[in-house]
Amino acid sequence: SAWAQPASPKTEVLADGLANPWAIAPLPDQRFVLSERPGKLWLLDAKGQKQAELQGVPPVAYGGQGGLLDVVADSQFAATRRIYFCYSEPGADKDTNSTALATARIAANERQLEEVKVLFSQRPKVKSSAHFGCRIAQAKDGSLFLSLGDRYSQRHDAQTLDNHHGKLVRVVKDGSVPKDNPLVGKAGALPEIYSWGHRN
Repeated sequence: SAWAQPASPKTEVLADGLANPWAIAPLPDQRFVLSERPGKLWLLDAKGQKQAELQGVPPVAYGGQGGLLDVVADSQFAATRRIYFCYSEPGADKDTNSTALATARIAANERQLEEVKVLFSQRPKVKSSAHFGCRIAQAKDGSLFLSLGDRYSQRHDAQTLDNHHGKLVRVVKDGSVPKDNPLVGKAGALPEIYSWGHRN
């Protein structure tokens, strides 16, 4: 008997002319928020067309694999208008960087971010343009998981618990540490760590 050939996948271009698009977050009203790695955050309509650039994104360390990376909408976005995003955060010396997780509210005018707050910043910061990780997942209890790359040059840190290289961390939406994280109270371990030993 002949094998049935699967139908070829259909592709549809939602948006083009973008600079290193990295993530897209669906909103409840069928629109999207899209991140571009150089540091721009866009509100797109249901057909993928740009509606507005959302102003107020913190400075990002753009280069190599770094920049503005993942973005997700809050599970209660219809009520909160809140998003979470992660990015390569430059150090005060402008020479080092690390992955940071921030939250902000999309203003009523849909042109800017309000109440921008960094919830978590990977430490230590290092001089590297690689392996930032930076995927966000929201749990049913509302806590946030963030993947953190090993930064390549610091890959030997992935198995040690006094740093954030090569880890998954879990924080509450206000940036605090959940009391049931596995390393809470363990000497020499950072309490926000949820799992460790990861690469990128």
